[in-house]
Amino acid sequence: ATPYLVMEHVDGLPLTEYANRNRLTIRQRLDLFLRVCEAVQHAHTKGVIHRDLKPSNILVTKDGQPKVLDFGVARVIGGDSPLVTMQTSYGQLVGTLPYMSPEQVAGEPDEVDTRSDVYSLGAVLFELLTGRLPHDVEGKPLPEAARIIREVDAPRLGQFQSAFRGDIEIIAAHALEKDRALRYQG
Repeated sequence: ATPYLVMEHVDGLPLTEYANRNRLTIRQRLDLFLRVCEAVQHAHTKGVIHRDLKPSNILVTKDGQPKVLDFGVARVIGGDSPLVTMQTSYGQLVGTLPYMSPEQVAGEPDEVDTRSDVYSLGAVLFELLTGRLPHDVEGKPLPEAARIIREVDAPRLGQFQSAFRGDIEIIAAHALEKDRALRYQG
C-alpha cells in the first residue's frame, strides 16, 4: 500500500481580506478569530505545530468558515507518530518573518513549540484588528528584523482604537510576549 494525502479544495479568501471585504465589525472579527484559534488548538492536541500561521494560510469560505491551511512546515511533537517532519537545523528559519515568534526568528528549533503558534496567532489578531503587523520589518535586513521581533515590544492595541482597550488588548499582548513562558499555553 502506498501512503497518500487527500486534501480538500478550499474556495475562500485570506482571513484579513475576507474581514475587510465583508466589513466585519470588531465583534465579528473576534468571533472569526476564535474559530481560527479552535482549529489551531485542535492541531496542537494532535501534536502538530503549524509554524507558519498567517492570514494567507487561513482561508475563510463564503459561508464564513475559517480553514487553516499549508501545514508544509509543520512539525509533529511527542508520541510515537509515524509522520516524518522536516528536520530543522539551528539557525535555519522556517516560517514567514513578520509572524515568527522570537524563538523562531532566533533559529532555535528546540525552543519552538505550541507557544510559537500562539505568538503567530497574536500577530494575526493584531493585523486583523488594526490592519497592520505588530512589528514593521518590511524591507529591513534580516538581522535588524530579527532584533526587532526579539527585542521590541509590539504597540498596545488600545493605541489604535479605544474599543481595543481592556480584555482584547491584554489577550493580544499576552500572546505576543517575548518570553514564551509568559504566553498562553498552546
